[in-house]
Amino acid sequence: MRMRRGMSKGLPLLVLITLFFGVDGAPVGAEAVKIGLVDLQKVLVESKKGREPLTKLKADMDAKNRDLDAQEKKIRQMVADLEKQQSVLSEAARKDKEKVIQKAKVDLNRTAEDLNREFGERERDVRQQLVREVTTVVQDYGKKNGYVLIIEVRAAGVMYSSEGADISKEIIAAYDGGGGSQKK
Repeated sequence: MRMRRGMSKGLPLLVLITLFFGVDGAPVGAEAVKIGLVDLQKVLVESKKGREPLTKLKADMDAKNRDLDAQEKKIRQMVADLEKQQSVLSEAARKDKEKVIQKAKVDLNRTAEDLNREFGERERDVRQQLVREVTTVVQDYGKKNGYVLIIEVRAAGVMYSSEGADISKEIIAAYDGGGGSQKK
């Protein structure tokens, strides 16, 4: 029974290898099998088309963060003013100012949470669109250049590959329209 279980685990792998290489170990059709690796993160960061929308999103986020910082500075100033005036304010006036400060803090926190959520969604949408675009470029590149398989390096957990297998630079050129579809 044990022998049978062990064989059943190795059998699909053996069938896959046999189909891929044929019975004698030579590739089917006796031509070299081209396999490429793409680092999607590298393509998104280094390509002009990938950088532009992410840079614009970051600039929008930085502008909103500056607004939040200004609001936070205003609240700190209100707290400092309250501390300075505390001895001369009536109890009712002090409580009113504390309520205003507390409301401003709550509003600031809500605004920050809303912006974080909004920018998280926008970034996810931008990245998904970029990934769709790059996937199309990779598919076209693979077809034009005779690749059997192109693997995303990080998702596949590739621990080693030869330098020639990484086609990320070619994909960046193709994505940016630089004619990266030529054969290597």
